[in-house]
Amino acid sequence: MGASAAIPRGRFIVLDGIDGCGKSTQAARLTRALEQAYLANDEKARTAGRAAGGVLHLREPGGSAVGEQIRSLVLAREHALSPAVETLLFAAARRQMLDERVAPALERGWDVVCERSNASTFAYQAVAGGLPEDQVLELLRTWSNEPQPDLTLWLDLPVDEAQARRSAPQDRIEDRGRPFQEAVRRGFVRWAERVPGNVRIDARGEESAVAERILSAVRGLEAAR
Repeated sequence: MGASAAIPRGRFIVLDGIDGCGKSTQAARLTRALEQAYLANDEKARTAGRAAGGVLHLREPGGSAVGEQIRSLVLAREHALSPAVETLLFAAARRQMLDERVAPALERGWDVVCERSNASTFAYQAVAGGLPEDQVLELLRTWSNEPQPDLTLWLDLPVDEAQARRSAPQDRIEDRGRPFQEAVRRGFVRWAERVPGNVRIDARGEESAVAERILSAVRGLEAAR
């Protein structure tokens, strides 16, 4: 057997939530923390067969050249896209990212930290967008769910606090305002009710305190392996 056969699969960790909940900030912090852990435990990693380990930080929509082009299309203000079209485009971008970036990284023993995944499509397009929940869930399970995240961290934050953290809206989805964001937050609640494998993270408070809550959840994932 080759040396790579001893390398266990990496961990696929998703951070999700409403706009302004701190996903990008916390995903970057988590990526740095995991990278530092690899460096600090290099000898242990080699012993465990994870010498090739590293961390890949991705965002959705995006994560690949095709995905970034879809991102530009779906978020542009000049396009009026229905929730159904948005769902298909987001699923297509995710499928490309999973095939091209996520699956190979996990096989190499790398951890993957991703901003958004299926939970966002369900919350934004099904619940907030008014599409049938079961129909969207079936689409996501069929076309954009493999490899599955090992852990989805839902950064839960009241809409008022999220809006206070944000700058002016940056795209046509953020343009939809507070009522839409309230519906999106309900969508994440609904996702957690219907789909297993989610951990709610209280995203209120200092950035460092939220980061520690996230690390605690990730340590729990490692302990369960």
